[in-house]
Amino acid sequence: MRALLPLLFAGCATAAGETRDDVPVVIELFTSQGCSSCPPADELLGKLAHAGKVGGRTVAPLAFHVDYWDDLGWADPYALPAWTARQQSYARALGDDRVYTPELVVAGGAGMVGSQWARVETSILAAPNQRPVAAKATWEAARLTVEAKASGDADVLVAIWEDGTRTKVAHGENAGETLAGERVVRRLERVAPAGRTGSVAIALGPWKAGGAVVFAQRKDLRIIGATLLPR
Repeated sequence: MRALLPLLFAGCATAAGETRDDVPVVIELFTSQGCSSCPPADELLGKLAHAGKVGGRTVAPLAFHVDYWDDLGWADPYALPAWTARQQSYARALGDDRVYTPELVVAGGAGMVGSQWARVETSILAAPNQRPVAAKATWEAARLTVEAKASGDADVLVAIWEDGTRTKVAHGENAGETLAGERVVRRLERVAPAGRTGSVAIALGPWKAGGAVVFAQRKDLRIIGATLLPR
């Protein structure tokens, strides 16, 4: 895997002469603590999260832990059936005949093995230009309230993540390992349907929210815009 640091250079210019640095490309890793092939992809996602940019493009990495490994010896504490269903929706949209881990999806339009850095880098740099999402976030101790305006062609969703997770795995393929996680998605909610303005208040629970991102996603699951909501 090549180091990320050489890629942190000035941004590319859009047709209008503005840089696209501050409009993040959403990248989603479908992973599991029960999968022995996943830790390298989790590490790569963590590096992307800390770097923040690839080749001048801001990225918004998200880790969705799926539950279809849970019956093979270890129940991933961050896995949800909803995250498995999200990956299955991508498989249908991308024409894949299966789901697998670790899979990384870039801007809802390209899927690949999440530990293959060369493909990940190429896909991020080739992703369509993203546009900002008009959104306002109000962070409180126990909840996040998000208001957003959706364009006519895409719903607006918000993902809230937790950073710095550590889990000692007792069973399964990663037995004996202590696995670290960054950008682990804890909540995903729709803020506004296409063409509407909406608001949602989300309870944060006992876990510590590290940040959030709102993003615009079309019916074909392509992500066309995003805005980070730092805490």
